Amino acid sequence: MNNGGGGVVNSGGAGGGSPNIQIGGGSLLRRIASTGVIAGTVLLSRLFLHTTQTVEYEGLDKFLELLRSRREVAGRKQGLVTVSNHISVLDDPLIFAPLPLPLLLHPPSIRYSLGSHDLCFRNALTSTYFTLGQVLPTYRLHKSPLGGPFQPAINASISLLSHPHHAWVHIFPEGRVHQKRNYQMRYFRWGVSRLLLEADVAPLVVPVFITGLDEVMHEARGWPRFLPSVGKKVKVCFGEPVDAARWEGLRREWKEVVKEAAGDMQVLKDGDKAVELRIRTAWEVRMAVSELRKRLGFPEEEEGAGLVETYKSPGMREKQGKLSDGAWEKDDA
Repeated sequence: MNNGGGGVVNSGGAGGGSPNIQIGGGSLLRRIASTGVIAGTVLLSRLFLHTTQTVEYEGLDKFLELLRSRREVAGRKQGLVTVSNHISVLDDPLIFAPLPLPLLLHPPSIRYSLGSHDLCFRNALTSTYFTLGQVLPTYRLHKSPLGGPFQPAINASISLLSHPHHAWVHIFPEGRVHQKRNYQMRYFRWGVSRLLLEADVAPLVVPVFITGLDEVMHEARGWPRFLPSVGKKVKVCFGEPVDAARWEGLRREWKEVVKEAAGDMQVLKDGDKAVELRIRTAWEVRMAVSELRKRLGFPEEEEGAGLVETYKSPGMREKQGKLSDGAWEKDDA
């Protein structure tokens, strides 16, 4: 939890101590291994996309220009948060397949991402791979007391976005794969609110919207499920950075909440003002992505699409993986 002035206090999640999360640095061997994993994964992703699918990028040149301007850590004045819809288990790293080699060979320029602990960190091999690939383990509250918006990965992400790192963190705020007609999104979770409210300086926020990868790896696919479909049309749209004024008022309110709490961590977690502020912040982030979706020509979302109550309504879930409104879902990979 940020103390309002910049430092991050590790809350240890909802119920106890947190695992050791590596957020940069390390030995020369580790840095070389991390570079190899990142570059190799992205280059293979690029090869796969451009030989098996039809790919279109929008806003890519400006996004790459932004990343190049942030190459030198010492020159960064704020962190970078990219937020996108989540439509397949391959979204990350495929959406970053076009990153050029000079950036790939410089891990401080590459995103940190969040991945499900029980999927990405299930054994020593996958744990090593995803850790070297700058993925932080996240936990499901119904599976671990470390889950929820105050878990170690969110605390580590706030640290990464703050001085001295001012790093790049990518997040899928829906928290799980959601495949719905017309690319309608779920509600956004509070972890993204914490990133924007608690980093020492308001991070730059870039919305991203992806289409087509749901057809490449649809949740309704049959055996062999591990094989992606080919010949699909994939589009990745990188939006303009969101006007910082969108977050300034929210961050001022957060500082007032911190001041009134006078160090009471429970108030900062569960107090009415803190909760209401996280709800509004998550909604604003969702609106930024939704505006990009609308610009791409998709129709207005159904009423209640972005509300948590919609997904808790009686009868919403028919069976594991499918909702009664026709959407397919899967825990984040």
